[in-house]
Amino acid sequence: MAAIFSRILCPIDFERDSMDALELACRLAKQNSATVYLLTVIGIPPAPATALPPVPIFPNVEFEAESRRRLEAVAVEKLAGVSHEVFVASGNAAPEILNLAAQRHVDLIVMGTHGRTGVKHFLLGSVAERVVRESPVPVLTIHPKTAE
Repeated sequence: MAAIFSRILCPIDFERDSMDALELACRLAKQNSATVYLLTVIGIPPAPATALPPVPIFPNVEFEAESRRRLEAVAVEKLAGVSHEVFVASGNAAPEILNLAAQRHVDLIVMGTHGRTGVKHFLLGSVAERVVRESPVPVLTIHPKTAE
């Protein structure tokens, strides 16, 4: 039987929900002999709305290096025996996830959700919601676990 998925993207933000998603992505990768693309996105704050011309905001190289180190440590710990690559991007999370998915021709995205509702959802938006809406490939979302 041919593998259903061969390239799985798992964006993580090091929170519990995304780590749960990584565990599932790892299991799916083992079942399908797939490669996992592990991505973390460093958000760049929006420029203030002023009459001044926009000032370019450059990614913090040291923060990116630290994020890469953390991501590689997670990969070693959680993806032992699974083919994988790690990526760090700076910018808006949803577009960066969708860009990497297109660049790497992934056939599945596995990601956690924070489960925000109401005002928090309105103010902070939902990365997972946007990825689900705009992705040309299936997106498997892992919802927050209730406190035990």
